Amino acid sequence: MRTILCVGGRQGSLPNYRDAVEQTGASFLYHDGGLEQSAQVLEAGLSAADLVICQTGCISHDAYWRVKDHCKRTGKPCLFVDNPSRSSLQRALVQWYQPRADA
Repeated sequence: MRTILCVGGRQGSLPNYRDAVEQTGASFLYHDGGLEQSAQVLEAGLSAADLVICQTGCISHDAYWRVKDHCKRTGKPCLFVDNPSRSSLQRALVQWYQPRADA
């Protein structure tokens, strides 16, 4: 089973994010993007994830650069989403899964 880490977003939308990810058959991990959770928790999530979705409008600069650096160093796929909504997250997931469905 794939694991998808969602970094950032609105706290009140977490159930929607979880539902959108789990509808793909993946397990859901979340980090608040440095608002309250530590960088060590972020690093653990990044290591465990198969795909990272970074909601850029709702995270600290430090968390953004940690995500970007980790994914670049490891070759881990990362999707950057500007708008922290369920529909934006779903579009990113469709974008990620669509090319694989065609293969």
